[in-house]
Amino acid sequence: MFSVNTNQGAFAALQNLNATGRSLEITQSRVNTGLKVSSAKDNAAIYAIAQNMRGDVAGYRAVNNSLSRAQSELDVAIAGAEAISDLLIEMKEKAVAAKDSGLDTASRAALNKDFQQLAAQVTTISENATFNGKNLLAGDTLSAITDSTGTSSGAITTSGNTLTLSSLSLDTADISSAGAGGANTLIGTGTANRFDDGVALDAMNNYMAANFASVYNDGTAYNQSTGEFIGANQLTNAVAASNAIDAEFGSDTSGNTVGPGMALYLFSGTLYVEGSGASATFSSSPTSSSGGASAAVDAVETAISTVNDMLSNLGATSNRLAIQQQFAGKLSDSLEVGIGSLVDADMARESANLQAFQTKQQLGLQALGIANQAPQSVLSLFR
Repeated sequence: MFSVNTNQGAFAALQNLNATGRSLEITQSRVNTGLKVSSAKDNAAIYAIAQNMRGDVAGYRAVNNSLSRAQSELDVAIAGAEAISDLLIEMKEKAVAAKDSGLDTASRAALNKDFQQLAAQVTTISENATFNGKNLLAGDTLSAITDSTGTSSGAITTSGNTLTLSSLSLDTADISSAGAGGANTLIGTGTANRFDDGVALDAMNNYMAANFASVYNDGTAYNQSTGEFIGANQLTNAVAASNAIDAEFGSDTSGNTVGPGMALYLFSGTLYVEGSGASATFSSSPTSSSGGASAAVDAVETAISTVNDMLSNLGATSNRLAIQQQFAGKLSDSLEVGIGSLVDADMARESANLQAFQTKQQLGLQALGIANQAPQSVLSLFR
């Protein structure tokens, strides 16, 4: 049928041309963005999944930042603790040298000056080992998140130690005297007789300073309200300290050996040997008459052990952080690959499609032009 009002061929050509235009627009968008799903309009389900995964990737970026920050805190703490460890080794060398009975007073005083300067540097390093407001050498706690939601239960944490002269029981250490030799002070009998001050008492004080916290805070071993060891612990937890006293003091004036059979208890800062009535006041660190170089060597060796234990803990934590950081990086990369497989466009395919749709568009335009000329054939009927 010939009609000048309705051109069915032109309508069909226009519909095909519009469809080709829409396909060409989609392909051009994919070529421009590199994505086959760049918005929810392209594929709502895939876009939602990809957005959730992008959120996880963002979370792991925060994890990486947290781990990097914690690693830096550890690096500073390790550097400080290593420097303190080196200083303690030098201090031990000075203290051992000061024990030499052949030294004169001036030589020992000179060694003590070096010793005290090294000790002061320990405090300087400890106070300045700070990163981002955290100082693990001042007892601060390190924490780093490990998952994309920042769950605290999965965080990596470690507590530092306070590495000061006081905490290391070196604040009153002095090597101006040898501190070796001298007669043991005997324990007097009778109520409230105190141990005489001296080398032996200082040795006992240093021992109690190193072990006091663990014993005092043990609720099953020591009753803080009554100031006594509990039950069987009177004969077990007091053994080591009793033996230490026995080794230093020997027997009392009555010939009674101070040993495991005599329980120890603490009251108002006083150490009592139960059964003898003897007692000794002690502090949490050596006194100024700390036995000189001999006691200082023992104190420095204990401090070295404390610092080395902390270095071991910090080093292990540092290795764990590095492992976690590598793992978090791999997880993030895997998520990125997963997102890409969902939304990235195949550029080779899109390039081929672009060429095809551009050709189809040109052909469609020509077809539409031909269809639009069809009504003019009606004119031939009226010639």
